[in-house]
Amino acid sequence: MKGRKPKPAHLRVVTGNAGKRALPEDGLRLKSEAAPPPDYLDEDGQSAWNRLVPVLVERGIFTLLDHDALAQYCATYSRWLRAERALQDGEGDTYETHGRQGTMKRGRPELAIIAESIRLMRTVGSEFGFSPVARLRLKDVGQGDMFSPFSEFE
Repeated sequence: MKGRKPKPAHLRVVTGNAGKRALPEDGLRLKSEAAPPPDYLDEDGQSAWNRLVPVLVERGIFTLLDHDALAQYCATYSRWLRAERALQDGEGDTYETHGRQGTMKRGRPELAIIAESIRLMRTVGSEFGFSPVARLRLKDVGQGDMFSPFSEFE
């Protein structure tokens, strides 16, 4: 989906509704509750699941509909870790090949796996607020009151 991500309705109310169109209702809220990690996740994926789910449930972000998306994130996280470990066990970021044109240096395949995994983790992670910018888009999940200009009046 291209274009800007839509602002939640409560932010449009606060910042003003420039288009003067009717604001959509937030609709039905699903209950946020913990769930065990899927069986197909390996040890690293299950570790990520067990680390992330309590925080997401506490913030009211994780619902029944989010299980598959978080499982994708955890599986990709695990793949990224495996590639990082394989790269560390290797002898650098490149390897030599010998052919008709002589000796050539090539990048290890793990580098491509790492780059793609990071891209996928950022994409899925942004939906859950796993970066500071993504947290600003989520309701009640921000940087805390540390940056509030009104904190001295409370």
